[in-house]
Amino acid sequence: MDGGKEIVSYCRLSHRATLSWFALNEILSIDKVQIYDGSWTEWGSIVGFPVEQG
Repeated sequence: MDGGKEIVSYCRLSHRATLSWFALNEILSIDKVQIYDGSWTEWGSIVGFPVEQG
């Protein structure tokens, strides 16, 4: 991972995203980590937002 880039953690309901945030931020001391709180449930339900499949 590039330490200079911001990392956004997400999953279906943000439960696993929280674990990822904890591991990256608290254990590995990576500062630029955020959680997309709406996660896939929000993003996937908005018509017209890009979704890559495959």
